[in-house]
Amino acid sequence: MLTAIVSSFIIGNVIAWFSGAAPIYFPPVPYNEQQQQQVLYLEQSLQQDPNDVDVMLELGQLYSHHNHLDKADALLGQALQQQQDNTLAQAAYYANDGKLAGAMFDPGMGIYKLVRLRSAMDAIDQAAEQTPDNVQVRLIRLMTFAFVGEISGHADTVFEDEAWFQQQIENDEQFPGAIKQLVYIALAHTYQQQDSNRASGYFSKAMALGPCPNTLLDTCQAMPEAMLAEESGYAG
Repeated sequence: MLTAIVSSFIIGNVIAWFSGAAPIYFPPVPYNEQQQQQVLYLEQSLQQDPNDVDVMLELGQLYSHHNHLDKADALLGQALQQQQDNTLAQAAYYANDGKLAGAMFDPGMGIYKLVRLRSAMDAIDQAAEQTPDNVQVRLIRLMTFAFVGEISGHADTVFEDEAWFQQQIENDEQFPGAIKQLVYIALAHTYQQQDSNRASGYFSKAMALGPCPNTLLDTCQAMPEAMLAEESGYAG
């Protein structure tokens, strides 16, 4: 039986990936008050301009982060259809499609799910290779492959992205803290088994930036107790 650990690209819902027909359940992540307001604003904006690709991407990714996968698929697919050369649309769409692959029923003992997952992972990597300086695309690749691991076929790119983000953070004092926190949590997860000291260092940096995002609670709570000792709480 094929077993690996899979998580959504920037949402942290860690689940076990088994080869088999059974679909994987991605439980919806509740929206906090700020996120509810953001969703409402974006939905209203899209009603006013149904062809606004930027809004489609922002709202579609927010849906995906909270495991409303079908709603995310519709919006992100529409964005990619309208701008087929948009690498952010490509990365976001296929990150969500990787989750849909896990959620599907596969009578072929998981073979089609694996093929669909690998195809999605290849598309994400391609998007990052085409636009290597795009922070959002790089973040999607890092968050995806950090959790999917070897089954993605691109696990080594995590370390490439680690070095790239370290350079960006060191060279830019204004680098967004929210992105830094996501990077550090992904890297803490990556090193958790092979280098606990390094994992602890990254996790401490992440928690110093604020409470764990509600879409990454499962990942944060899965960290060893020693790493959680200084944790002050989680974002709701």
